[in-house]
Amino acid sequence: MENISFIPVEEVKTKGQFLKAICFKPKTAPIICMIMGIGLIAVRNIYTIILGVFFILMSLLVLIFVKDFKTVDIFDKGVMVYGDRENKTACFIDYDDIVMWAIRHENGHDTIEFNLGNGQQFVKDSFEVDKAYRTLNTLIKEKEYRYLEMQKNRKVNLSIPDAINNIRKKYFKKND
Repeated sequence: MENISFIPVEEVKTKGQFLKAICFKPKTAPIICMIMGIGLIAVRNIYTIILGVFFILMSLLVLIFVKDFKTVDIFDKGVMVYGDRENKTACFIDYDDIVMWAIRHENGHDTIEFNLGNGQQFVKDSFEVDKAYRTLNTLIKEKEYRYLEMQKNRKVNLSIPDAINNIRKKYFKKND
């Protein structure tokens, strides 16, 4: 497996059918905050009006001033990871090349992480990691970090015949 590098987006060869675009900017949270702000203003109490105006202003600030750009495109055969905020460079990673992927919620920001078999790692910030998790979990659940940890720490379950034989050995010893 060779190292994967970022190339101009026009030259990236994708495989499979396009499923989801994961962008940086949140979309549902500011709209929900705006609706909550309108609802708080409707209460007609001075404190709720101030809180409602605050919610509306914060959601407008996010919607207007936070720049949106794609971070990852998910296909049914792999993912296209963008290299910069202008979406001029990208690389396509087949699911076969991915050893592990993870969604991390650390230090006030959310990231999507892809670890490849050759040691390369791609980490992208996004506020839409939950959408990415749902899509990737349906496609390559067996390569998800928590799933791999669970399989590693999993104890072997005894079958019914094994359990019965263990009980026989322990309690019904033959005295010769």
